This record gives sequence, C-alpha cells and structure tokens, in this order.
Amino acid sequence: MLTRRQLLASLAAAAPRPNLIIISSDDHHYQCLGAAGNPHIATPNLDRLASRGVNFTHGIVSTSQCCPSRGILLSGLETYQSGLMSNGFKAFKPDLGPTVVEQLRRAGYATHLVGKWHITNPPAACGFSHAPLWLRGGNSKYIDPELRRGLDGKDEAVPGHITELFSNTAIDVIRGATQPYLLWLAYNAPHTPYTVVDGFRPRSPQPPPVHPKDATEFDWSTYYAVISHLDAHLGRVIESIEQAGQWENTLVVFLGDNGFLCGTKGLDGKVHPWEESLRVPYIVSGGVVKARGKSNSPVASIDVPATLLDYAGVRPAYALSGSTLRPELTGRSSRRQHSFAVWNDGRPEGLATRQAVEPYRVVRSRTHKLIVWESGKQALYEFDRDPGETNNLISERQQLAASLRAVLTQRMRATNDPALRWLSRL
Repeated sequence: MLTRRQLLASLAAAAPRPNLIIISSDDHHYQCLGAAGNPHIATPNLDRLASRGVNFTHGIVSTSQCCPSRGILLSGLETYQSGLMSNGFKAFKPDLGPTVVEQLRRAGYATHLVGKWHITNPPAACGFSHAPLWLRGGNSKYIDPELRRGLDGKDEAVPGHITELFSNTAIDVIRGATQPYLLWLAYNAPHTPYTVVDGFRPRSPQPPPVHPKDATEFDWSTYYAVISHLDAHLGRVIESIEQAGQWENTLVVFLGDNGFLCGTKGLDGKVHPWEESLRVPYIVSGGVVKARGKSNSPVASIDVPATLLDYAGVRPAYALSGSTLRPELTGRSSRRQHSFAVWNDGRPEGLATRQAVEPYRVVRSRTHKLIVWESGKQALYEFDRDPGETNNLISERQQLAASLRAVLTQRMRATNDPALRWLSRL
C-alpha cells in the first residue's frame, strides 16, 4: 500500500505539466493600473488578472533596463553573473549554460517568442523553438513596424498596430497548442514613441495617487492611453486561454520589464534606484495559482525563472539566484524577507541617452530600502511613508542600515558579486 506521501507524489507525476506564459510591458510605472489603486487609468483586464491570482504590490525588477531585465528572466542570474549587464552589454557570457527557456525546451515544452527581443544572442540560441513574430531591437514605431517572422526571419514591414499584431500572434500560439508550452509575450508598450488609438484617452489624466508631488511635468494622458490600449488586447489574450480550455492548467506572469520615472526627481527613463524605476506591476495568476489577493512580499523579477522551472517540474541546470514564488502562490507562509536590485554599467554607453548612472546595489525589506553606490554613498528610505524618497534615514537609523548591509553582504557573497569590495569602504 502506498503511503500518503507516495500517493501525492504519484498524483503529481501524473498531472499534466502547466502551460507557462510570461507577459511583459515596457517602461511601465508601478502605479499605472487600477489594481494599484490608481482611479485615473482604465485597466480592467489587468485588474481582473490580479483579482484571480496574487498582486505583488512591492515587486521589483532586478535590474531596471530593457536588455538586462530580459537577460535575468532568461537566465535566472544577476547581470554580473550572466554578462548581460546593460543596453550597452547585450550578450551573455559564452559559458553561461542553457537558459531557463532552453531547459524547458529540453524538458518537452514548445517555447514561443512573440514580441520584443533586444538581446544580441539570437532566440534559437536562448532556447526558443518558435518565434512567429518578434522585434529584433529595442524600439519601434507602433504603426506598420519592422518585425521578423520565424527564428531566421529578416526585418520586414508588417501592416497594423504593434500591440495588436503581437496579441494576434500570441492568440494563434495559444489556440494551436498541442503540447505544454512556454509563451514569452513581450509587448513594447508603453515605451516611446507613443501612438494613441482613438477611444483610450482617460477622462482625468492625473498623476498616480502617490507619485511624488515635486515631480516634473509628464504627459499622463498619452501614457495612460497607451497602457489602456495594451490592457484591451491583453484581455483578448487572456480570453483566448479560457476559450481554449487551458486556464486551469496555466501559469500567467505579468510584469513590467522595468518601471518608468515619469518626472520623479526631474528624471524620465529608468535605471536609477528610485521606486518608480525599480517597482513594476507584478501579477501572477492562472488556474494553477491557488492564492488570491495582494502581497507585500519582497519579490523580484529574478524569482520568475525559478518559479517557471518549479511549476514545470524541471530541476535547474545550475544554481539560480532567485527562488520560487510557489509559497506565495499557494497561500503558504513565506520566509522571503528581502529582495535585491543592481546596476553594474557606469559607462555613458550603458544608456541610450549616453548619460552615465553610477553603479549601485539595493536591498529591500518589506518597509525599507538601502542603496549603496560604488563611490560609497548610502541612502536608507522607508518607502511606504516616504514614497518620494526625500528623507534619507542613513544617519538616524544606523542599526537598521547595518542590518540591511549585512543582508546585502551575504547576498553578494552567495552570488560572487565583484562589487563586494565597495562595502569595505564603508
């Protein structure tokens, strides 16, 4: 007779492996969806997705820039581990090993790329078995974009709106699925250059509720409109999962590839260690997710690859730098106490604007964030009470700062971070 543990293991082995869908937006301010408490923007489909899973309200990206953010999701490694550090270093180290996508492909998953790529390594070399429609570079016009069809495709003008084109292709992938699949759906919205579709401009284009009051002027009307249009087409994708009868056996992850400063501290863009740059919409849903509601667990984008492999039942081919979100997604207690973010490329060439950003490391708890820059500067903020990050507590909360530095030191040692030498200057 089987023991209870053996019976559960047998049932788990017999269960069909879930479909895995990663949907990313581009330059998405963390408060720009209704589920984040913003009454000025219409995102009914994202809000519904959040209500059917877990909305990680303090989710961050591990590196806040397009190329490295994607590299982290592909590899499960920090940028200093993978070599793909910035928009100026867009390739993995030659000896990286199989990406998480490649590991899923070897385990029997069909792996589909739809949308923005922006990495030197070609999709096939990163494990994708199919790439029906994709954007080779990092930026595109929205109408009649230059896209590629197939893994070996060449740039060609494709008539239509890029958000609709990517959504249509994703729907075709979902409807045509004959085996467990990974769908990597990477929208370029709401990245510039914005194109507004009629009927999507908000009635009240006000800043999000806790956006810093001293931020410089920003075109919220256009930005909201592009996100609402994206939301409408994302709704079609989610509906196609349901119509195909796949919802109950699918894991859906939605997150921004990075945040967007939208005038915070007089800045646009991302990369900087401020909240609007690091924090992103971060939702995990689908029928395999049993928990519901909001979570302030300190999660990061580097936790997504570990989660995908865990749900697919695939043992990682190398040590990942993130950890599975399964405890939070099943309603169990989580021991997760901190998340981390890095910026590693201090050259002007690391950004399209050719403006250097000093390398830094960030450690976040559920209430505070410590930033350590390469030069030895430090800052400590209580982000819920001080969302504009105007009150640096580093002098008055020295014991807390020391505690967070100790956590950061442990993380840096565990991941062989060469920036560990910075801490010796403090």
